Amino acid sequence: MRTVCSVVLGAAWLLAAVPGLAHHSFAAVFDIARPIDITGTVTRLEWTNPHAWIHLDVEGADGSVETWRVELLGINTLLKQGWTPQILTPGDIIHVTGFGTRDGSSAANASVVTKADTGEQLWVATQRE
Repeated sequence: MRTVCSVVLGAAWLLAAVPGLAHHSFAAVFDIARPIDITGTVTRLEWTNPHAWIHLDVEGADGSVETWRVELLGINTLLKQGWTPQILTPGDIIHVTGFGTRDGSSAANASVVTKADTGEQLWVATQRE
């Protein structure tokens, strides 16, 4: 019986740690020496934890389109700041400043998200999770 309890408690302890594995520190993934400044068309808003993501198509100077993923904070924080899953819809054009990934991929962490047509600031980062 004691062995069964030890195995069950050990498994519970390991499972409790799994959600923490999905989270990361800002500095582990993003590079403050790689600032980004992009404008693109929203294709979707990924409303997930530990971080929400905006997916957008960004047109380059040569006319080619590159798909970017932009990380925000978790949805609980976004909800507290007035965001809902409907704040952005496919087709919206937004301007994003932030920091790109260390690996050079088309992904970034947003510092400021602004609607391009109105200039309305939807997001201004005040902290890093």
